[in-house]
Amino acid sequence: MHGSRRRLLRALLLGGAALAARPGAAVEPMGAAVDLLEELDYRVIAQQPLADPARIEVVEFFYYGCRWCNEFEPHLDDWLRRKPADVAFRYQPAIRNTRWLVLTKAFYAFQALGVQPKLHGRIYRAYHREEVNLEDEVVLTAWALKQGVELKPLEKLLGSDAVMAQVQAAREATYAYEIETTPSVVVDGRYLTSSGMTGGVGELMRVVEDLIVLARRERASRG
Repeated sequence: MHGSRRRLLRALLLGGAALAARPGAAVEPMGAAVDLLEELDYRVIAQQPLADPARIEVVEFFYYGCRWCNEFEPHLDDWLRRKPADVAFRYQPAIRNTRWLVLTKAFYAFQALGVQPKLHGRIYRAYHREEVNLEDEVVLTAWALKQGVELKPLEKLLGSDAVMAQVQAAREATYAYEIETTPSVVVDGRYLTSSGMTGGVGELMRVVEDLIVLARRERASRG
């Protein structure tokens, strides 16, 4: 949905909600998850397991070759620098077709080698700015060698059963979390949003922050 049409729909829906509110009802401050609209800003999915149930989990489903994931990355980086202490974050590769296979394997191989955090931003830059075809495994390994990654351990991991098992788990997660587009973000294993739903990558992080507030309130209400 185009941003202008989405803003109009939001205004109409919020205006209707305000008219329907009981006279004299307390009004919550804006910007605290109160103005989120289900099925417009986010949708609820079947509860997924949390890696750390004690903290609110935020998961980004991404693909390195995705233009919008690349554009979202600076917004995400900024948020990660000020992430609340009660929130846990993790990257989750999405995989919906075989074209995404090489870079999904690369994520897990680099993770096993301990270099994924260092290379994460570099991969986006190489693919989107420098036009390096990292979806080609030969090109990928040559590029990784230039980044200081040892070639033999990387090649062994890329061809390993362990990495392929992680790729399969990523595929299963992509469908279990009902991921249809990237970047998508799931908050607390339950609330799904995406740049497509929010009208762009700039708005996505704001909606994620509001969903964290929503999840925090829900947890508090359960005691």
